[in-house]
Amino acid sequence: MIRWSIFVDRGGDMAESEGVAYGSIGTLSYKPPPGDFLLPRTLSFILSQLPNWRDDPMRPADSNENQMNSSLCDFLDTRSRTDFPMVRFKHQDPQTTTHTVDLGIHGVEQITTVDTYSYTIYQPFLVIEAKRLPAPSKDREREYVAGADKPSGAIQRFRLGLHGAGVETALIVGYIESELPAHWHETINEWIRIFAICDWVE
Repeated sequence: MIRWSIFVDRGGDMAESEGVAYGSIGTLSYKPPPGDFLLPRTLSFILSQLPNWRDDPMRPADSNENQMNSSLCDFLDTRSRTDFPMVRFKHQDPQTTTHTVDLGIHGVEQITTVDTYSYTIYQPFLVIEAKRLPAPSKDREREYVAGADKPSGAIQRFRLGLHGAGVETALIVGYIESELPAHWHETINEWIRIFAICDWVE
């Protein structure tokens, strides 16, 4: 069974944050303000749908991370059309000329305003990177945070502006395939502490 965790950063340096939220149902470390705001409503929609995707009997038996991301995107995009039609989900959303983020969330209007920022239909207002826990190989063990010899880590890519440079809020979803969420909460925070006092691979 897949459990999952979400790391949310809203401004600031993700490398210094230890607010990794976790759970088999899940919580967000960012608490959205009350009211009819697109961003907190989008976060709430994603949060509510993750267990439904995980438990969907029609979900394919994913063999790798990219396939898992694709099926998650398909599920969220399909559900949003009936349950939350203000947004659409895009798999492998380009961020730079050489980097794509796992999922981009776009508005459906010509211009979508989030806080004081405006996004066209071509620009995501929220992005998601997702990682398997544990990583599929030993050399990628800490890839949720940073890569061993190249900027392949999820938090690292946000920190370097390779992902999410144009948004105020980004999410990282962890596909927990072994151990309990509390284990990964402690482990990821320890990796963050290690990288915070060392040079990040850039």
